[in-house]
Amino acid sequence: MSTTAKKVLFILPSLVRAGAETQVVDLVNGLAPARYEKYMLTFEANLDQLDRLDRTQIRFYHRLRKSRFDLGVAREIARIIDDEKIDLVHCSLQISLFMGWLGIKLSTRKPPLVLAVHTTLNASRRDEWFDKFVYQWLMRSCRKVLFVCKTQDVYWRAKFPFLHRSAKVIYNGVDSDYFDPTKFVGSGVSLRQKLGIPGDARVVCHLASFRPEKGHAILLQAFADVLRQVPNAYLIFAGDGPLRQHIADMARERGIEEKVRFLGSIADVRPVLAAADLSVLASTAVETFSIAMLESLCMQVPMVATDMGGTAEGVLHGKTGMIVPPGDQEALARALASLLGDDAKRQEMGQAGRKLVQERFTKQGMIQKTGALIEQCVRA
Repeated sequence: MSTTAKKVLFILPSLVRAGAETQVVDLVNGLAPARYEKYMLTFEANLDQLDRLDRTQIRFYHRLRKSRFDLGVAREIARIIDDEKIDLVHCSLQISLFMGWLGIKLSTRKPPLVLAVHTTLNASRRDEWFDKFVYQWLMRSCRKVLFVCKTQDVYWRAKFPFLHRSAKVIYNGVDSDYFDPTKFVGSGVSLRQKLGIPGDARVVCHLASFRPEKGHAILLQAFADVLRQVPNAYLIFAGDGPLRQHIADMARERGIEEKVRFLGSIADVRPVLAAADLSVLASTAVETFSIAMLESLCMQVPMVATDMGGTAEGVLHGKTGMIVPPGDQEALARALASLLGDDAKRQEMGQAGRKLVQERFTKQGMIQKTGALIEQCVRA
């Protein structure tokens, strides 16, 4: 390996199967090993995506934290920084920033710090309090603060004006060859058959963990309204989490359980998208620039989405899908029913969505721009 390769330590809480974690794994895998020596540390239990991490070129550390601000994690980070002569520390999500910042403080080497922020509107006042009284002061020490869409960048600069000097937008991206709809037509048909969904049915899919901010309950209520207008509609939930049983109970109470399918957590969402006519993003908080959104659009599946974060930068209203207000059950139901009933419009939107991703939101573009920023920060 070249002696000029940049040594970068990536810190994130876990490898849970979610958007921010998927994007970091794609980034670290994709950075050229001839130019970067790559290290990664996580400190929470979930390692669902560890099998996706190319450990032939990435040194992986897992130091499980015992409390929210476990100093042992920071000491381990400091040890790695000094032993491996790390040139830059890249943190994703705010709690990683705390660990990375403290690790640098405890180290001898003191490399520059970069933060990638993957949230916009917080899910709770407690999280907002932490931003205001804890994290903003740590963000001031960052060489660069990365945002994943323009809407998020505007929001955070207004919230903390000091970010004008360090903010940089690098869009999330997906691999359009990997998410090629022409390769999965058969997989979609097979999944429908496996789930007992007729070939002429209209299918809506929702790809998200079962957490309160993802809006499963609102979506289910809206879907019950949709069934009155589109009786051959079905809803597929792909994901898992603490609210799954509650949503299953809701479907049964409303008498629509025969029209709803629960797949649990799945590693490959492409067959689900191939089986779907529409995808939906019903989030009410936190959502910024959804990977599930990009995957759907890339698979030529138009999306109905709530106006959260930068969603409207990918779901172009009337062109690649439809945007509705967060928490508005009636608007969500109207949009879903309207598109489920218009085959030509869905096909047009699907083609426009894939084209948009290929032009603006590619994985390779995200990797190249982040690599250039890393080199800029190390040189500064």
